[in-house]
Amino acid sequence: MKKGFKWLFMSLALVALAGCKTPTSEEGPKKLDWQFDVGDDVVTGESAGASDWSPTYKVNLKIVGGEETVLFNGTVTLKSPTMMGSEFLKAAVTEKGLAQEGIDMGFVTTLGDYTNNAEDNIYWSFTVNGASSDWGVNQYQVRNNDYMLWTYAVVDWNAPKPVPERETGDWCFEVGEDEVTGESAGASDWSPTYKVNLKVVGGGDDVLFNGTVTLKSPTMMGSEFLKAAVTEKGLAQEGIDIGFVTTLGDYTNNAEDNIYWGFTVNGVSSDWGVNQYQMRDGDYMLWTYAELVF
Repeated sequence: MKKGFKWLFMSLALVALAGCKTPTSEEGPKKLDWQFDVGDDVVTGESAGASDWSPTYKVNLKIVGGEETVLFNGTVTLKSPTMMGSEFLKAAVTEKGLAQEGIDMGFVTTLGDYTNNAEDNIYWSFTVNGASSDWGVNQYQVRNNDYMLWTYAVVDWNAPKPVPERETGDWCFEVGEDEVTGESAGASDWSPTYKVNLKVVGGGDDVLFNGTVTLKSPTMMGSEFLKAAVTEKGLAQEGIDIGFVTTLGDYTNNAEDNIYWGFTVNGVSSDWGVNQYQMRDGDYMLWTYAELVF
């Protein structure tokens, strides 16, 4: 089924309005502040449960211990059915033969010679593309070519979250005026709130939704945002909860003519159904009803 998703989402002819452009310099695309210089360490492998249908992602990973000691700097390429950050971190530190504690449970306490020190408020923590995580590393779904940075440093619990530069491109469609705000099932006081830019385009460029969906959620799966939008609009919907959308509004998948619903996030097609795709704050999700071209 996942291979089917990949073919479907990669093949759809997607049209987005150019709402923003990629920053450039004379040398090419601008390097963002969180894009560290990637070193020469290289790890390649497979995660537990990987199959022929599992995708392969490469993540840029850097681990910096006390006194700026670099424990790992390079790339980790894994075939995985889930792509959780813990898989990439574990592969890197295992390859280096470093001591490790807490990776599998999501709260890292030891990497190499460096262990969390509650007395001095020194802890291991990570960012992905410059943004801190609302999840443990075992619940954070990484994306291909992400930049994951681990640091061992004093933590200021009162400091505001960093607001990193965002990648941009022609996939940044012009966001409309539709607005939905709500809570997903299972949300609690501890759950974060994300705002996603969402556009749903049916046949003949019929715009069914264009705007923002702001949700408090313990998981932030793409299906939650799509469901909130189409429910608010009172549109017919089928397949959202199981991850393979067959109907939105008046538009239903048509196998005879190879016309299907598919989606991209930030211009990239998904390797997962929408119910398994973890969103990030500020993402651009575009749904289109279009002919699949093999």
